[in-house]
Amino acid sequence: MKILTIKIQNLASLPTAEIDFTTAPLKDTGLFAITGETGAGKSTMLDAICLAFYGKTARLKSDSKNKVEFNGDDIKLNDPRHLLRRGTVSGFAEVGFIGQDGEQYVARWQVARARNKVDGRIKDAEHLVLRLHDEQVLAQKSKAKQLLQQLLGLNFEQFTRAVLLAQHDFAAFLKANADERAQLLECLTGTEQFSHVGKAIYEAHKGKLDALDRFKQKIGDIVLLSDEELADRQAQLEQLNAQQNTLKTELKVTELQLAWYITKHKLQQQHDELATEVSETEAELSKHQSEFKRAKLALVVQQISDNREQKSQTQQVLQRSQEAIQALSKIDLKPQIASQEQELKSANAAVSSAQEALIKQGPDILRVRELDGICAEHFALAEQHRSQLTQLQSAEKNHVAEHQALNSHIQSLTTQHDETKALLAKQPALFEITEHWQEINEVLQQYLAAFDEKSAIVGAQQSIDPQLKAAQAALQTAEPKCKEFEQSLEQSQVELTQIQRELAELDYEQLQFQKSQVQKAQQAIVQQTQLDNELLQLQTQIDSLRHQQHSANAQRKDAEHQDELTRQQLLITQDNLHQVKLRASDNISALRAQLEHGKECVVCGATEHPYHVEHIDTHWQQLINDFESQYQAAEKARAQTQTRYHEVVSYLEQINGQLQASLQQNAQIVQKQKVNKALLNELPPTFADASKYELQLLEIEERLSRYSVLSKAQQQKFQAQQELQQQLNTAHAALSRHQAQVQEYTQLLTSKAQRNEELLRLSKSLKVRITEVYSEPLWLSQFELEPHNATETLANEVQSQQQKISQLNQLGQNITDIQPKLHAKEQLLAQVKQQVADVSVLLSQQVTLCDTTKSKRAALLPLEQSADQWQQQLQASEAAKKARLQTQKDKLQQLLKEQDEHAIKLKHLTAQCQEYQAVLDDNHTRFLTWLEGASEQYNELNEALVNELLLLQKSQWQPLIEQAQTLECKLVEKRSQLQHVDKNMAEHCAVDSPKPSQETLNEHLESLSQQQEALNGQLITLSVSLQTHHDNVEKIRAHQDELLRMQNDYENWHLLNRLLGDATGKTMRNLAQTQTLKILLHYANHHLSSLSRRYRLTVIGQSLEIAIVDRDMADEQRSVNTLSGGESFLVSLALALGLASLSSNQVQINSLFIDEGFGTLDPETLSVALDALDALQSQGRKVGVISHVAQMTERVATQVQIKKQAGGYSTVITHAS
Repeated sequence: MKILTIKIQNLASLPTAEIDFTTAPLKDTGLFAITGETGAGKSTMLDAICLAFYGKTARLKSDSKNKVEFNGDDIKLNDPRHLLRRGTVSGFAEVGFIGQDGEQYVARWQVARARNKVDGRIKDAEHLVLRLHDEQVLAQKSKAKQLLQQLLGLNFEQFTRAVLLAQHDFAAFLKANADERAQLLECLTGTEQFSHVGKAIYEAHKGKLDALDRFKQKIGDIVLLSDEELADRQAQLEQLNAQQNTLKTELKVTELQLAWYITKHKLQQQHDELATEVSETEAELSKHQSEFKRAKLALVVQQISDNREQKSQTQQVLQRSQEAIQALSKIDLKPQIASQEQELKSANAAVSSAQEALIKQGPDILRVRELDGICAEHFALAEQHRSQLTQLQSAEKNHVAEHQALNSHIQSLTTQHDETKALLAKQPALFEITEHWQEINEVLQQYLAAFDEKSAIVGAQQSIDPQLKAAQAALQTAEPKCKEFEQSLEQSQVELTQIQRELAELDYEQLQFQKSQVQKAQQAIVQQTQLDNELLQLQTQIDSLRHQQHSANAQRKDAEHQDELTRQQLLITQDNLHQVKLRASDNISALRAQLEHGKECVVCGATEHPYHVEHIDTHWQQLINDFESQYQAAEKARAQTQTRYHEVVSYLEQINGQLQASLQQNAQIVQKQKVNKALLNELPPTFADASKYELQLLEIEERLSRYSVLSKAQQQKFQAQQELQQQLNTAHAALSRHQAQVQEYTQLLTSKAQRNEELLRLSKSLKVRITEVYSEPLWLSQFELEPHNATETLANEVQSQQQKISQLNQLGQNITDIQPKLHAKEQLLAQVKQQVADVSVLLSQQVTLCDTTKSKRAALLPLEQSADQWQQQLQASEAAKKARLQTQKDKLQQLLKEQDEHAIKLKHLTAQCQEYQAVLDDNHTRFLTWLEGASEQYNELNEALVNELLLLQKSQWQPLIEQAQTLECKLVEKRSQLQHVDKNMAEHCAVDSPKPSQETLNEHLESLSQQQEALNGQLITLSVSLQTHHDNVEKIRAHQDELLRMQNDYENWHLLNRLLGDATGKTMRNLAQTQTLKILLHYANHHLSSLSRRYRLTVIGQSLEIAIVDRDMADEQRSVNTLSGGESFLVSLALALGLASLSSNQVQINSLFIDEGFGTLDPETLSVALDALDALQSQGRKVGVISHVAQMTERVATQVQIKKQAGGYSTVITHAS
């Protein structure tokens, strides 16, 4: 890894900086110095490198929790966005480098404020990586950090140890004792995990010891019954079990006797209900008998409905045809034809006169058009000049007004410029401050931020104290609660075990099987009854369907006959319509148009042609419309008869389907009866007696109920255990939380105090800088008391001064800009006046020419009338007369055509009336035939009644038919059910009834239930007591094995803790750091040999003590405390380089920076250090030394100088001496 360039903008005290290691002088040297005064921004260069690579810095990693206000934003103390300069809107750090793969890359970290405003919210930092040769962005945000770590080969901790050498830490490392040296070595190498392992071993050992003590105490808390108490309770349990068996037997006998009375009551209640329903159904049928009969007749007459409808339609068509014949007989068109021939001759003479007038006026019209064109050209030019003159005159007025306005504006600006200049001259001191206000304001803002942070820390300390006390009090309360929950959990487990034992005695699956057998037998008996009822209902339904099938077959035959009649009628009307269309076709009209008066017709040979027409007129169309109406009526009748036929066929198919389905259902019910009887025969002998089913079910339900009660109790115990366990976990979590809070508040108070001291030092330093820049006594006294108000007052004055300066500059610039405009405006005004005169002359010439042309044109035609209008009048007159001629011809042809059509239409209407009368006769014959057949079954039917019934809507009689069928089916069903109930009642009463009454049995059953409930309570109490004793015996036996295992586990941890563990992790840390020290000295000796061949470092035995081997003194070992200052520096530098080699491992690092240690060296030691650095650069590495020591800057030729400027900012210059 090698750094090529460093670029900075608006970070800390550096507004802008750039260091390029690829150009001279840094390209040609291996050692360079970064120099500058304290606070100039030398360390900011290293911060920029860390930001570009890792997005964080080594100086801002201490506090990751507390937040402070940063220019309106609350951000954490360790947030690198603190480095953004105050008063700026954006900043960045950019580093170009060569990665481990040899490619050149650029890493960039940047931050900005929202809306590019100083008071905008500070946004999240952006991080990205670019490949230099094609400027492609390879990664952004979190992925950029991962990619950079791969390209560099180092993580952040390794980078800060390997590239930013901590030489000063190793100077203290050499002088420390063994324990301090282990701590420093752990911090420098990042191997804190060994201390954590030692602490973890100690905590684990302590936890094992506490667990063993608690377990021993837990065994001691278990209580057992004595032998006498155990024997006494077992005897009580046997006695109670015997009493419970006797009580169960008596309960079963009582329940069997009660079941007889319950069954009898149910059967009697069913009998009464069914008898009532049968009576109500018979009454309902009797009440509506006449309505039901009329509805059935309405259904029957639907068979002949299409016949009656056809009769009505045919009568209507016949009447219309007769009326049309009478109307045609009264029409005579011969007088109208003669009158129309005279009108035609008059129209021909008028057309000839109009054509002669149009030819005569043609030459004069052409001359008028020519003069109109000449006049229009002169008028257009005159209008163009007039418009141009108007625009020029308007422009002249505008230029005069603008010229006057510019003169007035220059005078006003000159006056304002003189007044502003006089005001600035009155405040010279404030004018000087304004020039450097950005730097002064940044220092003021830093002071205010420190002042506000100190106030916030004091308030935070006051709020943390009561929180710490509350956390300590909560910690003392949480520990007893944990022990209380553990005891409750153990007692709940004992009660749960007893319930599980009782559940095991009840065989739930066997009980369910017995219950299903009894229920299956009951269902079989009930199903047998239902099947008998269904079979009876189906038989009634089958009879009804067969009757409907017979009726539907009769309707189908009638519909077929009616369909044939309508088909024949449709064919007749279709033929008539075809004949009329043929005679009125365009071909026949064309033949008639060829006829000439006095010549023979090629068809009939006649010389008179009374029906000579050119086109089919409205009379022919009316005739076609009449025949089309007849055809459509026949089609409609045909469609109705076909619809009726399809409905009857569909209805017949539906009846057949229902009948077939009913027959199949009847067979299925018979089959089900056989299967049901077989099922009853297969039942075990214990279920042969149907009267005992209820008692058997009661006994099974009782045992299942007991199982359900115990299951619910078990579930409740499970839930209670889970709740207790959850409460115990919550208590443990609260205990840990309170412990963490106490530790957190303690650490927070410590960090607040340290930060407060840092802020006090920073405030003093900033106040000195403010006094140097601005020393106004009155303002300084106000700043001491109220810094925010004083800063705001000064900022307002500076802002006002800046506005005045800006206003003065702007006024001068405005005066300079306006003077050229004024001169140009004067020249433009003169040009416009000359253009106005020229256009006025041209306008006068065009007006004169236009007037001369109009005089010539008026001699031929008035000016208000155009040539086109004159020609259009003549043409319109000719067209009107031609149109009148054509109209007269059309009227004559229309009259001739009407006369021909009337004769044809009269003939066809007469033939049609004869056909309709034949259809009516046939229709009446068919109706009489049907009525004769229907009267055999329904005597009351006649033609008047049929017509009356057909007027009824289907919605009036269909519901009555359905209601009658429903009532008849219901009556049959209820009678069958009543017979079945009477049979069951007789069978039940044949069995001997119990001697005690039902009331006596109920009282006795209630008494037995109370005794059983009390006995069960005693049994549960006694069983829980005995089970608890047995569980405790098993628990003690099981705990002995667990106790032995825990003791062995504790012995292992005790041995491990004695060797490696302690409360601070010191033992494990020192042991591990002994090995780390040996590895570090191996790398350090390698670098020390190149710096000084005299010395070598070694470890004394297996300790953390270091000795120096002096080769010049025959490899004598001596303490590191005997080294001089220069020698200590060389050894410390070697150790720092060794740590860099250890951290980088296989990574090649060609750029190093040393930021510490030179300010405390005397001149002689410093000279030795510089010699060592010269030797270090000879290894091919580029080494940067950060210092403000004068001798250092003199010895190092190439320097990056950071110079402080007024206002709190610094500049960066690369210099080579």
